[in-house]
Amino acid sequence: MKDSDWFGAVALIAAVLVVLVGGWALSAQGSGSAPATSATTTSVSYLNLTIAINATTGMPQYLPANFSVPRGEVKVTLTDEDLVANWSTCPCQVTGTVGNTESINGSAPVSAVNPMDVAHTFSVPQLGINVYSPGQSTITFTLSLDRTGQFSWFCEDPCGADGLTGAPMGVPGYMSGTMTVF
Repeated sequence: MKDSDWFGAVALIAAVLVVLVGGWALSAQGSGSAPATSATTTSVSYLNLTIAINATTGMPQYLPANFSVPRGEVKVTLTDEDLVANWSTCPCQVTGTVGNTESINGSAPVSAVNPMDVAHTFSVPQLGINVYSPGQSTITFTLSLDRTGQFSWFCEDPCGADGLTGAPMGVPGYMSGTMTVF
């Protein structure tokens, strides 16, 4: 066998191996193997809450009172249809939101709310969340939820005839409920 024939045979065998191995690699990749790199996407969820006046009882009520949200970033819009109130002893420092801020009626984010306007709060002590809702307003804020579970939320602003224990404060589903993070 001449050297040129020998090199030609080796080149042919190498080409066949490249085709066979390359074909096997492509079929293995298509059979469910994950590619070496993949893009990571971040999902954002949205939650809409409303504080409305119950037509039967005349009391302000969160709708929905019990809800579920996925773990991760949740953008919340809270529409407060109740009247403006005055909670003079309110600390009114926003906590537990991204940047510890909220926006009121589309304003720039604020970290504190005027106590003369606060009608309600959305508070989840186990998660450190406390936002303030002036009456007749829409507030927005973002949560970054990294824990799953069932968490009680409530309104801290004492309203009703008996302050914190009477209606609507003491009636489940009005100024309190459950947030499930899954």
